Amino acid sequence: MKNLMKTTLLLAFLCGTGLVYGQQNSNDDRNQNGNRSSEDQRERYNNQRDFRQDRMQDERDDRQMQERRENQRRDDIFEQRRNYNMRDNNSRAYDNRYESRMDAGDRYKNTYDERDLSKAYDQGYDDGLNSAEKEQRQERRDNYQNFAFGIYGGANVTRFAGEDTQGNALSGRLGYQLGLFFRGGGRVYGQIGAEYLTSSSDISTVSSTTALPSSSTAISYNSITSNVNQQYIHVPVYIGFKLVESDRGVSAVRFQIGAELAAPLKIVNDLNTSAPNAIKQSNLASTTFNGLASLGFDAGPLFLSAVYHYGFQDILKEPVDGIVNSQRRILSVNVGLKF
Repeated sequence: MKNLMKTTLLLAFLCGTGLVYGQQNSNDDRNQNGNRSSEDQRERYNNQRDFRQDRMQDERDDRQMQERRENQRRDDIFEQRRNYNMRDNNSRAYDNRYESRMDAGDRYKNTYDERDLSKAYDQGYDDGLNSAEKEQRQERRDNYQNFAFGIYGGANVTRFAGEDTQGNALSGRLGYQLGLFFRGGGRVYGQIGAEYLTSSSDISTVSSTTALPSSSTAISYNSITSNVNQQYIHVPVYIGFKLVESDRGVSAVRFQIGAELAAPLKIVNDLNTSAPNAIKQSNLASTTFNGLASLGFDAGPLFLSAVYHYGFQDILKEPVDGIVNSQRRILSVNVGLKF
């Protein structure tokens, strides 16, 4: 009986101990599972954070890489142009002529290296520039106004080389001219025209009894032979140069030199009753030559010019008492239109 009691108590003790131990293990397992879940959440959060940071870093790296590639591309372009200019400035632009490496007996030797491609590129670039410049020059030539026709009119002042411009002498007289011209050429051009010129000149002699003493070279009013209205036809010929011009040559600053043939049309004398003689039509030379110098300004179809006529010959073929050096000096100003 005692043994049975001992055995029962021992079994009860073992069962209680097992239950307590099992309960403790169950609690430990629950605590471990809870701790593991919190750690998993923290790990997932850390992983997500690391992923976002890695992705942002990758995007920054991609942007930096693109910027480096763009900078490298620009640097390569600049380096190509520097190399081209360097080769172009050398006395021997290329010392690697591929013809020297050609070998008809071995097709594998008929190869070209990077220098040959560079040469071909540079030559193509030069050919393109030359072609563009050639087209531009051709377009300017096509649009350039090489020929022009013009009409003009203006005023002039005439005197004679033998007149004294000091003291009581009379100098300039007013007149007018009308003309037309034909001009052909580019920046250097030629011009020919025709001009009608008239001027009123007081022709003087010093042999009159009312003139100044013979020792004097001045011309007095009483020594005037007549008031002569000259009417001349001029044929001027010029060679001109455009100092400054527009693309089409329509507007320009011009300088011209040349010569003209002058022929008298009519002489009208208003006699001075105090003078003994008068110039007649028969006294005039049939033709004379004048030198010309002109400065002109073209503004589209309008132009303005100043011309100086320098007489190389006397207009009188027969002497008139007291008149010497009857070469004309004329300054004229013209305004006109050209087409």
